[in-house]
Amino acid sequence: MDETNLANPKLPVLIFDDKCTLCLRFKTALDRLPGTEDISKMSLHDDNVYKIFPQLVKEECQKVVHLIDEKNTVLTGPQVITYLLEKFPGVQKFAWLLESNMGQKAIQIFNKVIENYREELQNECTGCNKNG
Repeated sequence: MDETNLANPKLPVLIFDDKCTLCLRFKTALDRLPGTEDISKMSLHDDNVYKIFPQLVKEECQKVVHLIDEKNTVLTGPQVITYLLEKFPGVQKFAWLLESNMGQKAIQIFNKVIENYREELQNECTGCNKNG
């Protein structure tokens, strides 16, 4: 589990599935990128997450990645990807792409492929708790 202070996590907070190998790989890769140390990470399986952030619904968090930004706004799926891309140094020069219709469509397609892949992994994994 991450060292995030569960009683008072610093925003932004990424809600991830720590029982999913794909999600853990994503978290590990994210942790290696400069600047991402300011993003708190919490498991969607920790019921305290839903006490701290009552606007979250566990069943929805199980379906798609969630992030609560610095303004306490809940971002999901492609919004999370866009948010993370915009936060990294060096990506600013590509910000115009994120704002274009084609760029947004590419992000949505990427997110859908990841969601489908994650669902397949969960269905094949004998260790995953499919009911939460």
